[in-house]
Amino acid sequence: MDEAKLLALAQWIEKEQRLAIYSLLISKNGKLVFELYTGQIKPDQSHYLMSVTKSVLSLLIGIFLDEDKKWTEDSSVAEMLPKRFFRNNNNKPRFEPISLKMVLGMSALLVDDPPRNMRSEAIEHQGKYLSARNRLEFVLQEPLLPEPGVNLLYNDETPTIASGILSYNTKLSAFDYGCKTLFKELEMKNMEWMHQDLVGINPGGYGLRLRPIDMQKIGLLILNNGKWNNKQVISEEWIQKIQSPYMGNNYGWYWWFHDYLKVASKPEESKRYPYMLAQGWKGQRIAVIPEEKLVVTMTGCIEMDKYDEFSVFDKILKLYILPAAKCYEGSNTLFDQFPLDQNLGEVLKKINKGQNRYSKDMEGRMIPSVTPKEKAVRFRP
Repeated sequence: MDEAKLLALAQWIEKEQRLAIYSLLISKNGKLVFELYTGQIKPDQSHYLMSVTKSVLSLLIGIFLDEDKKWTEDSSVAEMLPKRFFRNNNNKPRFEPISLKMVLGMSALLVDDPPRNMRSEAIEHQGKYLSARNRLEFVLQEPLLPEPGVNLLYNDETPTIASGILSYNTKLSAFDYGCKTLFKELEMKNMEWMHQDLVGINPGGYGLRLRPIDMQKIGLLILNNGKWNNKQVISEEWIQKIQSPYMGNNYGWYWWFHDYLKVASKPEESKRYPYMLAQGWKGQRIAVIPEEKLVVTMTGCIEMDKYDEFSVFDKILKLYILPAAKCYEGSNTLFDQFPLDQNLGEVLKKINKGQNRYSKDMEGRMIPSVTPKEKAVRFRP
């Protein structure tokens, strides 16, 4: 890695005091090469991950399918859940054609929910979903897309089906199943999964809190084809599977898929390479870039009225990190504005000792902490 470019990245984040990035970690070839925490944030504090939760749920589903050979991603939702959910309203015929793969591709429920839709009807409907005693039972009454498996509608209710399938088959909440499997194997600490319903089902769409270093481990697990410390935590077959999008060519398995142009000395030899992205609202990211053996994770609370979270991460990745990995040359003007004779480690310490980047009206769940923010509920089927 080109340390000068990483230094310029740190100096840019230091300069942008209003940019609510909490952490930014980079691994190259399995080694942590950059570890930034702003404003007095400690490495052992867990961060609220928004929709990165969905991507982690996808890995838990993969472990479950590895263990329970009865089911596959092509199994019907109606067959994977208890019959009592389908006794009324002719519900079983509706869900028999809906596969787990459709659920993992956001191609099942016709639900347009906040924050994507902020109309009063959508907010009112979300309130009913959140207050339901059993949210899985609630979402199984929702309308279906006109063409499941073809249409994509991103929302937070569809992953409730995946979380429910996991719980009703393992008799554990998604969080407890994670603690028994993925989180245990990766030696994670201080994790939490907030906002359970009254029967203990974790929301599949959001609510997970992890340390940034544990987000890195998830990315490295994917890079290593499901292995951690020479142990196969998730089957290589599942890891290979989730690296192929199937909805609109850039989504599937609760992961997003993008690419970048790696410029060669001869233009005709330049080539585009893919990367996977777990993407959470307000700045949570896990980027897995196989060609460069890179994992990049970011947390924060980036409000759209101040910065565009998508352009922020795109800039960090394409103007600093990929050039630092020597994929191509970045713009020299980006680096000319900062003194490159500073020590990177000292700059990172200075950023951590600086003013915190929380806003006065920020939700409590968005503030990193070591201790849990809610009391966990055991799953009660």
